[in-house]
Amino acid sequence: MNGGQGEPAVLIGKRVRLRLIEERDAPGLFALYSDQEVMRYWNHAPWTAPQQADRAVEEARSEHASGISLHYVIEHLSTKKLIGSCALYAVDRENRCAALGYLLAKSCWGQGYLSEAMHCFLDYAFRQLTLDSIHADIHPANAASAKALTRLRFRQDRDRRASWLVGGAQCATASYRLTRREWLLGLHHGKIDAHQLPCRSRW
Repeated sequence: MNGGQGEPAVLIGKRVRLRLIEERDAPGLFALYSDQEVMRYWNHAPWTAPQQADRAVEEARSEHASGISLHYVIEHLSTKKLIGSCALYAVDRENRCAALGYLLAKSCWGQGYLSEAMHCFLDYAFRQLTLDSIHADIHPANAASAKALTRLRFRQDRDRRASWLVGGAQCATASYRLTRREWLLGLHHGKIDAHQLPCRSRW
């Protein structure tokens, strides 16, 4: 999934850099996905073994080659440290839609890093990959994630039904949706902060 441009673009913002996941990212991903607080509302338990990160990287690379997902890591631009991950998955190329997932290291919460990264990622998805619709499912108790999605102009989609197994209990998710048209209108009318879009991207 690359919009006909070969390898996916590297997206560079003011403080973050987003790029395709690589084997060398496994240790940083393990640190992220083994943090119980970060994973509190995730749809699987925190990782407990580094081999889980190795397998996840391998699967992500395979799924990208098959065109069914796009997994990026989020790096701090100045320190080069891995601070998060984001993905488009369940990609439906015929209907130009996909699901969105993201995770951010606890040390970076509340500082605008997720907003900056998602502005870069969503703009790439809509304008370069030409997706028409993106949805995101979150745990209904995850107020911070709901707030982040709302700020990105996602709207709650009450017609969509999904469920996760969280902490051994089945949980109906809260579903959100954003269309390409809404994103472009938001940019045009200044309702999306264009200053957070990528300063540059390279292939």
